Amino acid sequence: MEHLRNLTSSVAPLGHQISHRFGALNQQAREHFGGADDITELPEEYRQLEHRVDALKAAHAALVRTVKTYENEAYDYPHHLQDSVTHSAQTLTHTLSSWAAAATKGGVAPPAQAAAAPQGPRTLSHALSRAAAAAAIDLGASGAAVEANRGETASTNENKLGELLQQFAVVHDAVGSARLEQDAAIVHNFLVVWNAFGSQIQLALKARHAVRDARLHLDSRRQVLKSAEQSGNSARIESVRTEVEHAEDTLVSATEEAISLMKTVLENPEPIKGLAQLVNAQLEYHRKAAESLAKLQADMAGVVTSVEAEFRDSRA
Repeated sequence: MEHLRNLTSSVAPLGHQISHRFGALNQQAREHFGGADDITELPEEYRQLEHRVDALKAAHAALVRTVKTYENEAYDYPHHLQDSVTHSAQTLTHTLSSWAAAATKGGVAPPAQAAAAPQGPRTLSHALSRAAAAAAIDLGASGAAVEANRGETASTNENKLGELLQQFAVVHDAVGSARLEQDAAIVHNFLVVWNAFGSQIQLALKARHAVRDARLHLDSRRQVLKSAEQSGNSARIESVRTEVEHAEDTLVSATEEAISLMKTVLENPEPIKGLAQLVNAQLEYHRKAAESLAKLQADMAGVVTSVEAEFRDSRA
């Protein structure tokens, strides 16, 4: 007998939930097909907040979908490149660290070398760096062959081009590293923040679903009360009226909760701060890239003027 009472007590809430859900679905169907009247009007403040949160949700989704590109290191990497089979089937190290150190100290960069090494970062700037280093290696090997076989020095232009390619390789390796720093900063300071903000939006949306369910349940109970009143069943009327009052309280509570959560979402300063951090990361990357390229361009400008003058003199 005790077991039967326990089973009955456990089944009763489930039956109530099924009845509740069925009533809400029935009310939703009546509203959809235009068969419902006296639909409970939600507060104007609530409806305005809904529109504002929906707009913010759309903006959030659109920006995050695009900015997630920064999570992919190879977003600007040429897909047709195969760095694993380059420069006589050897992977380049192109001694960039020693070149960069020599450039910093104002010394002469050591000869370019090829050696086995892991494939470097997959960015366009790093690919340009590796290509320039490979070209410098080829020019260095060509010049050495001329000197060894003919007792001649390599052409001045070949030497200058090889040196400039070394500088180009060093600069673009630095630019590529700056881009990776930018990407990491954007992921950490923007995407992490905006993903957390997206979770807040979802909480507000979940609260709105609760409001919708509470409103549907209330209107379904009101329809039942209306039918009971028409039938004149006093006992039934009193029972359903209690259910209506409870449903009204539930709707008020759910609406207040949703309003609070939607306001929290709309007033949260973190998305604006995250966007500012994204711009800061972009600015820092472009500043470093511009400074490196400006110095390289200045060095190249002098060489360009020199070789053009020498070329005109040789043709005079």
